[in-house]
Amino acid sequence: MLHPSTFESRLSLPPDPPKAFLRALSVAACAAALASVATAQAQNGPAPNAFIQVIPTEGRAPVRVAAGQVVRVARAEGYTVIDTTAYVQQRTVESVEAVARRLAAAGQRLVALTDLRDARTYLAADRVVLVREPYEQHAAGARAAVVMAGLRFNNDVAVRETVEQVVAALERAPAARADAPEPPAAR
Repeated sequence: MLHPSTFESRLSLPPDPPKAFLRALSVAACAAALASVATAQAQNGPAPNAFIQVIPTEGRAPVRVAAGQVVRVARAEGYTVIDTTAYVQQRTVESVEAVARRLAAAGQRLVALTDLRDARTYLAADRVVLVREPYEQHAAGARAAVVMAGLRFNNDVAVRETVEQVVAALERAPAARADAPEPPAAR
């Protein structure tokens, strides 16, 4: 027997809530949970199943690359190179710009910068760890070094832009998805 001072005795619930009420309550709770999951996914970049198709250099069948796992798209040794977070590099005969356009369409936030050969290179904005002045080991002409998470051979990319220009480009990078909120304004 419960004593009148217990927590259960103080609850003001009806003895048996109607089944329709319980059903409506559970449907509302499920809808709220699904809405919060959808909002979280929209804020976290490309959908996990957003893949783009690229033609490999060997002339084999097309390869599908997860857009959200791409770190950098650049030119190397006459091919377009796609660096991924798994430290796997996919080479393709397609142009850097064509691959970058498809990645952006799939929701990846890319920043276009200039490498030391004056070629366009695209970096995933969400994989940038820090931007700093270049060190001595960088080739002449480097004005900034962008440290990236997930690069295969080096952890930084030397670019012709200044640190301030790189940071400004990162701040201007479009949201990963159209329904994602804008980043907070700088204070």
